[in-house]
Amino acid sequence: MATEKHTRRKVITSALKATLAAALAAGCEATGRRPQAARSEVPMKTLTVGEGKYQGTTNAAIQQAVDDAAAAGGGTVVVAPGLYLMHDALHLKSRVRLAGRPGAILRKVPSVQSRIPDGLGYGHYEVTVEEPDKFPIGTGVHVLDDGAGGFYTTVATVIARDGDRLYLSRMLNHDIGVNRNGRVVSVYPIVEAEGVEDAAVEDLLIDGNCQEETFMLNGCRGGGVFLIRSARVAIRRVEVRNFRGDAVSFQQCADILVERCHVHHNVGHGLHPGSGSVRYIMQDCRISDNGNCGCFYCLRTTHSICRRNEFRDNAGPGISVGERDTDHLIAQNTIAGNGQEAIVFRSPLRQSGDRVLVIENRIGPNGVKDRRPEILIPAGLHEVHILDNTFTPGSGPALSVAQGCKRISFAGNKVGGREAGQAAGRQPGHADIAGAVQEVLRDRPTDLPPVGPAALPLDGARHLNVPKLPPWNETQMWALAGSST
Repeated sequence: MATEKHTRRKVITSALKATLAAALAAGCEATGRRPQAARSEVPMKTLTVGEGKYQGTTNAAIQQAVDDAAAAGGGTVVVAPGLYLMHDALHLKSRVRLAGRPGAILRKVPSVQSRIPDGLGYGHYEVTVEEPDKFPIGTGVHVLDDGAGGFYTTVATVIARDGDRLYLSRMLNHDIGVNRNGRVVSVYPIVEAEGVEDAAVEDLLIDGNCQEETFMLNGCRGGGVFLIRSARVAIRRVEVRNFRGDAVSFQQCADILVERCHVHHNVGHGLHPGSGSVRYIMQDCRISDNGNCGCFYCLRTTHSICRRNEFRDNAGPGISVGERDTDHLIAQNTIAGNGQEAIVFRSPLRQSGDRVLVIENRIGPNGVKDRRPEILIPAGLHEVHILDNTFTPGSGPALSVAQGCKRISFAGNKVGGREAGQAAGRQPGHADIAGAVQEVLRDRPTDLPPVGPAALPLDGARHLNVPKLPPWNETQMWALAGSST
């Protein structure tokens, strides 16, 4: 028996190593948009906020240094220790590494708002407000009405004013109705990257000031750190706290790294990869005490690695996987003390989190108050493999599976210090698995699906208007974004 268990253990260890090795598969060609051979030809400058012309304690001083570094072809902007009040997002630029020194804090100022008296049209760069003096030039703003949510709202910067008219840096994403409570509110991400490539944010403390900030910014339009339509951006050793929204959100992105960050006591999700984002890694982070999910995989976000993170004491699930969120590796995380399930797969409208490997995590207890399972799989899911995890359930089972699933496997797991389903007097599945026990395969699969960034075809980002991705090479993907040490 001992030999048999040892053999089984070697099989899954080899499978996990093979999966991780595939995710790290080499390749270093560049996209057609930016040939990699040309990237190293530009000299990189270092500019320090607090020296020379980059004096000040607001976002303006940091933004000037970022803009100058970008204009010179790229470089590092060092943010000296101190408190910087953010009246707008810090807009990251391509080929710029933003690096804080110990004690560098970016804090949002409390918002103001004003009613929009006029109807406004999609595509316009102008809004009228009843109280224009509240919004000096350079202020970040959020434009919305009661009929606009998600990507239909607009976040921009006030770039000019004429009487009661404010002119914006971005066009309106939605008509603003006269009778729909249109308003302008000065909320925005604290650090933002739009259309940025080869950049990094490192070693900063980002404070959303939710004790004074009263308006919640939705994660499609912002976060403590917010990336949209960007590629090869690294977020390293960043602390995000007290943001009235999501801590880290990236939408419509490719090749993003979130590493060794601490996101806590934010009102929304901790991590929010979404809206078609592909090929990203979230690793070695602490995600705790947030007001919703620890990690919320949003719509059609695929081929990621979530590993060695700690998801603890979040109000919602530790991890939530939803519509068309496929081909993920969730490995070696600790998921405990969350208010709902450790991992919940949301019910699919058509397709949910298929081809997901959940391997070698430490799970539980979670959802104790409502007797929730540690992992919840609704009807209609395919190819979810739960292997070699250690469960410490709260008041519910380790796994709950609905009827109508295919190839759901649960093997090699330990529950409460024993092998799942093997306690004296228990038949396999009667305590550890609830629901459609017959839907669950108890034998270890020999043909795990390829998942993670390396499994995505190079034309797999055409939905983001990226004809061809560079071959996956984790050791080189963020080389220009700075050191990972």
